[in-house]
Amino acid sequence: MMTESPPEDTVVRTDLPGIPGAVMLRINRPEVKNALGPRDILLLSKHLFDCHHDPAVKVVLLTGTGDAFCAGADLKQMNQRTPEQRSEGGEAATELMLRIVSMPKIVVAAVNGATAGLGNHIAICSDLCLAREDANFHFTGATKGIPSLQMGALVLPMMIGLKRAKALVLRGGKVSARRAEELGFCNEVISADQWEAQLEQLAAEFSDRKAGTMAQNKYQMNQLVYQQIGALKLSSLAGAGQLAAAGQLITGRLANEVAR
Repeated sequence: MMTESPPEDTVVRTDLPGIPGAVMLRINRPEVKNALGPRDILLLSKHLFDCHHDPAVKVVLLTGTGDAFCAGADLKQMNQRTPEQRSEGGEAATELMLRIVSMPKIVVAAVNGATAGLGNHIAICSDLCLAREDANFHFTGATKGIPSLQMGALVLPMMIGLKRAKALVLRGGKVSARRAEELGFCNEVISADQWEAQLEQLAAEFSDRKAGTMAQNKYQMNQLVYQQIGALKLSSLAGAGQLAAAGQLITGRLANEVAR
C-alpha cells in the first residue's frame, strides 16, 4: 500500500456544534471540483477510520466545498504515476468504498453539486444520499473509455434495477438530482435555501438514536452488498482477492461492534 502522507487540508473534519456524535467530512479541493488524488483518498479513508473507531460518533456527513461534490478521481495525478502506483490507487479507492459500507456508523452523502466517477460511487455506497436541487450526477466513464470498476457498479443495480443501471454505466450521461431521486439512488432532493438546515436536522435525528441499534440495522440490510463483495474474487480488479478476504471478516467485525 502507498505510504505517502496526505496533505491535511484536502479533507476537513468538523464536529457539528450542538449535535453530539455528528461529524461532517468535507472534500476541500474546489480548484479541481473536489477530485480526489491518491493521497486525498487515503486521507478521506483515514478520517472514516477514525470515525469508525470513535465511540462518540454516530453519523458522518460527506460533502464537498464550493459548487461540486466530487468530480471523481484526479486523473491528472493518476496519469503521472507508475502502473504499480495506479494499481495501488485503485485498491485504495476500493477500500474506501468498503469502509463506507462496512463501518457501523451511518454515512450520508450530502451531494451539494456536480459529481462524477468516484464521487458517484461514494454517493451510491453511502447509507443515504441527499442532493441539493442543483446537483447533477455525471456518468462519464463510458464516453471517456474508463471502466466502472468500483463497488458502486455492484451496488447500483440492486438500487435501481439491472437494466436502468446498465443504461447509466454503458451509455453515460447526466442525471439531475430529481431524476436520481426518481430512479432510486438518491433519497431526497433539497432546495438550496433549506440545504444547511435540512442536513443539520438529519444529523440531529441520528444523534438522538442508539448507536448499536443503527449499526445492527445497517449490517442486516447490507447482507446482499457483502455477498457482492465476495463476488469480486472472480473479477480482474486489482486487489479483488484482498477485498473479498476483508469482506469475509465483516460479519465478525460488525458483530463485535454492535455488541458494545
